[in-house]
Amino acid sequence: MTEAVETDWEQVEEKMVFTMRNALLVASQEMGKGDEWPVVKNAIYSLMKDWEALKIERRVDEELQYHLYEQLKIMEEEVPNCAKEIQEELRKRLKELREIFDAYFEEPDPKNTVQDEESEVQYIRQAKEILKTLE
Repeated sequence: MTEAVETDWEQVEEKMVFTMRNALLVASQEMGKGDEWPVVKNAIYSLMKDWEALKIERRVDEELQYHLYEQLKIMEEEVPNCAKEIQEELRKRLKELREIFDAYFEEPDPKNTVQDEESEVQYIRQAKEILKTLE
């Protein structure tokens, strides 16, 4: 069920990206192909490039998560086969590794995420200004 929800959210995100792209295209057509066209074109290109990079990064993280947890499971299963005097230390270190993995792969809480205009990517600010001129 979680995978279906993630897939739905990815589809929503993709629709939002393409809606933004299409809005910028319409805005550029409304303004004509004047001085603003390179800015619009750059904003669209940057938006799509970042979207593709984000999708790749997510897939890499999914693959990394799978392999790291599989390796951790193998190591935990092998602890009883190790010398008795180091088993407790190994369990402690494996627990610490699991906590690190869990922290890395946990989704950030949106309530704790702050997005100010100064930290926005340049093309997002440009896109907002372009769309604002057509309102």
